Amino acid sequence: MIITGHRGALGTEPENTLRSFRRAVADGCDEIELDLRVTADGELVIMHDATVDRTTSGLGAVEELTLAEIRALDAGSGEQVPTWGETVAAIDVRLQAEVKAEAAVPLLAQSLKADRSLAERTLVTSFHPEILLAVREAFPDVTTGHIFGRTPETAEVITRTRAAGATWSLCGIAGLTPEAVAELHAAGLNVTAWPVPDANTLATAATLAVDGVTTDNPHLLTHA
Repeated sequence: MIITGHRGALGTEPENTLRSFRRAVADGCDEIELDLRVTADGELVIMHDATVDRTTSGLGAVEELTLAEIRALDAGSGEQVPTWGETVAAIDVRLQAEVKAEAAVPLLAQSLKADRSLAERTLVTSFHPEILLAVREAFPDVTTGHIFGRTPETAEVITRTRAAGATWSLCGIAGLTPEAVAELHAAGLNVTAWPVPDANTLATAATLAVDGVTTDNPHLLTHA
């Protein structure tokens, strides 16, 4: 089972920072989940929200700020907002890259095309099928996953994941059953359950036989 650190080690470190990613790796994560947006000057950066307001010392929309302006901000504990390039150079485990802004698609595709080993360890995800389809059009060899908030009926998960050209379904754990996971596997899909905040929920995920879990608290989990 793949254990993925949500925005790194969100429960203990400033989210989506190199410090958070390194902590998640140190805590045993196989994969790091992060979020991609684009600055006003066309740089791919790691940021969940459309604005920097919540997670940094600054204010404003990511797409309206230059990289230099964003880099001048404190993202928590003295950390800077990292770029995608800095992150892939610093972190050598698998990456789950959620595309938050469609403008990130061509930049991400270019990066993956240029580095086959990076492409092989990157799962590109989104809640939005149009983004996943755009990623696959730009780079057909990419592996993609469709994120679901409230998990719909299994047949709908299969239909929507396939329609997005994806091979991973990332589903809310509350809506999953062993039978549903088996049905998704039979349809050729891999399944990630989220959120998995503690060891008890991890044990539940193991009984579901999912392929991976996403957690804010990797320090509380052990491999199943």
